[in-house]
Amino acid sequence: MTTHIKLAKRLDAIPEYVFAKLAKEVEKVEEESGKKVLNFGPGNPDVPPSPKYIKKLQEFINEDQAYKYPGYGAIPELSKAITSWYSKRFGVTLTREEIQPLLGAKDGITHLPNNFKIDLVELKEKVSNRTKFIWVNFPSNPTGQVITISKLEKIVEFAKQNNLFIVYDNAYSEITFDKYVAPSILQVQDAKDVAIEIGSFSKTFSFAGFRMGWAVGNSDIIGALAEVKSQIDSGLSIPLQKLGAYALANFDKKWYEEMLFSYKIRRDIIAKHLKALGLTFTLPKGSLYIWAKIPDEANYSEDYCMKLLKKRQILLTPGTAFGKNGEGFVRVSICVNINKINNYF
Repeated sequence: MTTHIKLAKRLDAIPEYVFAKLAKEVEKVEEESGKKVLNFGPGNPDVPPSPKYIKKLQEFINEDQAYKYPGYGAIPELSKAITSWYSKRFGVTLTREEIQPLLGAKDGITHLPNNFKIDLVELKEKVSNRTKFIWVNFPSNPTGQVITISKLEKIVEFAKQNNLFIVYDNAYSEITFDKYVAPSILQVQDAKDVAIEIGSFSKTFSFAGFRMGWAVGNSDIIGALAEVKSQIDSGLSIPLQKLGAYALANFDKKWYEEMLFSYKIRRDIIAKHLKALGLTFTLPKGSLYIWAKIPDEANYSEDYCMKLLKKRQILLTPGTAFGKNGEGFVRVSICVNINKINNYF
């Protein structure tokens, strides 16, 4: 006799994760075509971390007490390193109460539940008495758009006028090109009255699989986040916190510049091939993605991506994976081995 377990109906409302769905299609196409798919889907950093960071992580793992629960806040070394990083990089002063380590930037995002730039007039129309905070992400995933301090000042002013908090996702602050330097929202005067910023080790140091990040800013929001996290996880492991502290305090500039150069070269080469497909876009100055408009003769983003996958064994991410406003666009990751790119285009 087979037992049927009834699962919560609300699970039916959760769509299949787009990359899980695409992965199934890739597997099917590779089996049918006998050819590996050139996958421009996930933005998974593929430049190996600096060897000196990996060596230090091995040392930290072998230390006494490394296996124990880490607690919920930042260890002193990490707190000091993040404070120093913000001071040197952005000229921003932080206190210990304004810092919370995360299990990757997504950890903070999930627990704080127009040319693709922010239109404050349109934003005003969307604010209701139920609105608690607004989400801002620059350099942007998926669009690659960037922002200026003057624009951030207007966003902070808007939040104050409408009694809103801001969650600023700055995970790609160090992945920028063409002399663009990404700002921190905390550089805006009194931004900490309404804002927190989420940072990540994933992109800057190629630590994506280690799931390391931080949230800094308004101490009330940081405190609330810490309280929620204390009921859900057991904190970021001590060896990884020590690794984060070491990486921030001992920045491998040579490795970092080589990583950025690699991404820039790939961005430029991939862009040329995308134009040959009839895609139109602005070359991004930040993030790891090109956000491109599909050809006029193509009807829907997902249909376009599926046809390209089956015909050319090239996978792009349909813009609708990021919401209905993404219809007519695709996201193209530049974290791709392009050594054989001419075999596909």
